[in-house]
Amino acid sequence: MTSQYNCLSCLLSMVIKYLDFHKYLEGMNKQVLLLNQDSSPLNIITIGKAFKLLIRDKVYWDVSDEDCHEVVSISKIIKIPKVLILKYYVKLPYRKAPPSRKNIFKRDNYCCQYCGTTLYNDNATIDHITPRCKGGSSSWINMVTSCKKCNLFKGSKTLKEAKMELKNKPKEPSYGFLFESMLITFRKQKNA
Repeated sequence: MTSQYNCLSCLLSMVIKYLDFHKYLEGMNKQVLLLNQDSSPLNIITIGKAFKLLIRDKVYWDVSDEDCHEVVSISKIIKIPKVLILKYYVKLPYRKAPPSRKNIFKRDNYCCQYCGTTLYNDNATIDHITPRCKGGSSSWINMVTSCKKCNLFKGSKTLKEAKMELKNKPKEPSYGFLFESMLITFRKQKNA
């Protein structure tokens, strides 16, 4: 009877440890915003990387900010802030944002640049101002967000041939464009 009780006790102990470990791993998928020393956004990192930076004393956090992730381990609950600031400045190389479909939509605020209609992912298209068949490139200044109706109407014509005008002249976004979209993503996840 005693050996069965000990065996059951050991099994129960292993199950509890497994469940605690599972919660620990589940907590590791959460994200933390890492800021440079001057408080400019640097990256969004996993909670595991944030924990390593905290242990190595490479970051600090705003003490008044009580917004923390809780990571449950076998023996204790660890609180990790959702925003960390590096203790040293990291100089980043200049990075250009690629003119991808998603980035073009963000630059144009999901608005058709011909008729001004507000668009969504399913009805937004990319239009080349100077069509590719006429030597147009796939660059920031030659691509705009367009609704399907305007894109079909324009077809492979130039603006002049189609007798259409742009609402806004397309331009390459500033350096902060990548960081701004990163912060928007982080805020959505933080509020979820």
